[in-house]
Amino acid sequence: MPQPPALPQPLAMVVCDAVWRDPATGKHFIMGCFSAIGAHAFPTVHPTLAVYLSLTEGYGKIALLLRLVDSESVTLHELKIDVDFADPRAIAEIALQFQNLNFKAPGEYQLQLHAGDAFIMERRIMVHDLRQGNQAPR
Repeated sequence: MPQPPALPQPLAMVVCDAVWRDPATGKHFIMGCFSAIGAHAFPTVHPTLAVYLSLTEGYGKIALLLRLVDSESVTLHELKIDVDFADPRAIAEIALQFQNLNFKAPGEYQLQLHAGDAFIMERRIMVHDLRQGNQAPR
């Protein structure tokens, strides 16, 4: 029986305010990295959240899915992108951006990366209620 192609291997998943790609050099610049969000009222809307991804060992065209899920694994937002790996030794650098993320309550949320139906990795994002005397996230 033929083996399915190996999943791409994650090198990085960085949550930040913005990712800018220099048109002259092609280099990515990651700005305002964070792992937590603070709010003074709930539900709250976070205006923009960017994610920088770096993957390698991909074979051919792969459908990627980035999901934001709550603590009960309910999908709140998702982004899809197809990435073509011409060479499995190449490193694909991808910048994705969510707009107007709605958080109903403080707590733990996850950004989950999937290739097709397979889970690759996740990053946790804590949402803090600043009315509770919590420090502003950094």
